[in-house]
Amino acid sequence: MPPPLVTERLRLLPYSVVTDAQLDGLVTAWDDPEVWRYVGAGRDSFSRADLDRAMRRAGEHLRDELIVVRTGDGVVIGVCGLYPARLDGVETGEIELGYRFGRAFWGQGYGAEAASAVMRWAVQEQGVTSLVSNIQEPNIASRKIVERLGFAVREKRPMALDPARVELRYAWQAPASG
Repeated sequence: MPPPLVTERLRLLPYSVVTDAQLDGLVTAWDDPEVWRYVGAGRDSFSRADLDRAMRRAGEHLRDELIVVRTGDGVVIGVCGLYPARLDGVETGEIELGYRFGRAFWGQGYGAEAASAVMRWAVQEQGVTSLVSNIQEPNIASRKIVERLGFAVREKRPMALDPARVELRYAWQAPASG
């Protein structure tokens, strides 16, 4: 589990130190169909019951997910973290970088700032040398984040749950040290 991470504008907190009020803030940020537009087949709303159910189901997989809080005002804006990568519902053995932010916080550089902090922790403290990220093709903003961080498209494929949707599988390799 990562420790709390701090950037210029953000604090990234492990669930072990997150308050109920912060979890409610996450629900507020995510209760918007646009937030879910490119997540699986999408959804119309998000409640605290949805969050609690997702947290129970994810269990150990949430150990490297961090709640992202804006430093200036303490507002919860989303999550960012590392997850076991899956392809067609099967774990691949790779590590996936993922993030999701409330729509009010899009376009302000928070995604790249949080993802960069998580990547730095993963490389420096966990010895991670490669990551993947799966992004639906029309999600241009998310694609720009990973491309800015040095990811490149490895594969383009239909999504298993909804073959009408196309997913891009990005890959990143840590620079060789020395």
